[in-house]
Amino acid sequence: MISIVIPVFNSGETMIRECHAALAGVLSSIAEPAEIVFVDDGSRDGTLDAMKAAQRADARVRIVELTANFGQHAAFSAGFDASRGDVVVTMDVDLQADPADIPKMIAPLRKGFDLVSGVRMGRTDPLTRRLASSVVTRLVAVMTGVRLRDIGCPFNAFTAEVAKSLSSFGELRRFLKPLAVRVARAVTEVEVAHRPRAAHHVRTSYSTTRLLRLFMDFFVNGVADIFAWIFVGGAACAALALATTLVVAAMWLRGSIGAAPVVVALAWTTAAAVIGLVGLIGDFTQRIYRQSSGRPFYLVRRVHEAGVVHQSRVG
Repeated sequence: MISIVIPVFNSGETMIRECHAALAGVLSSIAEPAEIVFVDDGSRDGTLDAMKAAQRADARVRIVELTANFGQHAAFSAGFDASRGDVVVTMDVDLQADPADIPKMIAPLRKGFDLVSGVRMGRTDPLTRRLASSVVTRLVAVMTGVRLRDIGCPFNAFTAEVAKSLSSFGELRRFLKPLAVRVARAVTEVEVAHRPRAAHHVRTSYSTTRLLRLFMDFFVNGVADIFAWIFVGGAACAALALATTLVVAAMWLRGSIGAAPVVVALAWTTAAAVIGLVGLIGDFTQRIYRQSSGRPFYLVRRVHEAGVVHQSRVG
């Protein structure tokens, strides 16, 4: 079975209807059975009712209703946990990714790959968003060694084993693509079409600001021992600066030099000590956060299936 996982937030009746119609046409042409897993990420408009209408018309539709807006990555994670297929495809509801590319995305999985990452060709997003996405992709590549051409593309295909294994990584599930690359044994990329966002769905859930915040989350949570290294570097510089200050002070007391070098050396020592202190505080804070962060990544109010409703679950 193929599971198509789609996070949804305040998308409205028209977008849900168009997305379902596009998917239904493609999935009907595929030999394998399929399910469409819509994850309602706390929508406050008529989105949930629209998904229920799609479900009444198509028994392949399943709805994971979250209790609140937990964010796109939490919604994807909830969809992974609820999916029943041996192949999981992720995409957005706005149809910028063409569902017609689904067969092309899952084909490498049948040849032994564990993860297929989409590469958006001819992107139609605003320039600022494309630039922000490019910067984040490059920075993540440098920091993790994950070398993908389009790390932010939401159109991906996983084996069920890779998708469901991500649940064990806690808050790191916010960074699905880098994490999935680490878990997968064989990764490939597939070029996919990228279409303009529909006029009635002009808002994107990832503005430049949200991309920056996501990267900072990744920086703090995903890079091991970064603050410890800042502390080590600051402490080493402080020790060297202190030794230099003592030598310069001794020369100043003998009258060999003026007071200016002493002031500079003291300033260097102070700055290095502050950097080391920041690293020490940051490392303690990061450890405390990792140990005490017991908040759920998402909360499921209920799962709607054709004729069946399952009650809440925590993830």
